[in-house]
Amino acid sequence: MSESDGSGDSEPDWVNPANDRKTPYSEEEIDRFVDDFILGLDKQEWVSIKLKYGEKKARERIRAGFIGMDENNIINMTPTGPMN
Repeated sequence: MSESDGSGDSEPDWVNPANDRKTPYSEEEIDRFVDDFILGLDKQEWVSIKLKYGEKKARERIRAGFIGMDENNIINMTPTGPMN
């Protein structure tokens, strides 16, 4: 958001709670997060992780971390109120 848009609000859009995500990330989005995370690692770090867990398990662990951070994912939701 720029100051020339006439809103007079100097805060960026991402600060506004009305713009918060309300749905869980899709499988494709999580896969992209994993790929980008791996690309951001130092080459030796990724080699070390692959040696420790194997590539498939390493990717699963990274993926689980992203799912764990997604507050809108059903895995992270806690029901409130009566359970009947």
